[in-house]
Amino acid sequence: FIARVHKKLLRIYSKNVKVWIVDGELVRSALFVDFTEGGHDKVYPFIPKGEVWIDDDISPKERKFVLLHELHERNLMEKGWCYDIEEKRPLVNSSNKKAKIRKSAHDAASKLEYYCRHHPKEIDKKLGEEVV
Repeated sequence: FIARVHKKLLRIYSKNVKVWIVDGELVRSALFVDFTEGGHDKVYPFIPKGEVWIDDDISPKERKFVLLHELHERNLMEKGWCYDIEEKRPLVNSSNKKAKIRKSAHDAASKLEYYCRHHPKEIDKKLGEEVV
């Protein structure tokens, strides 16, 4: 099934993590009804390890902002940050034993995305920092 979901690999952002543009409608219909904009393997158990998915419903103009959000959030979760500190249940993909830091990766990623939406000249630099 996952082979059908993958639509287009974004090679420019694929060093350690593969970034895919996926058929969001198919993901919502078959896997998770609340999938919107994007996601990664640290939050969604149906996304293979080392992958970020961007919904094809996102306009090409906005994809960099969503991608920045997903990469930053994923990188923070790799360092042990929680997805959301308000979340009382265990992380969906809690294979990361370091996931004890009670800081919200989602909130930090949203703040960075917001900053870049208001300072669009910074987006390529910030993306470059997340792709390391």
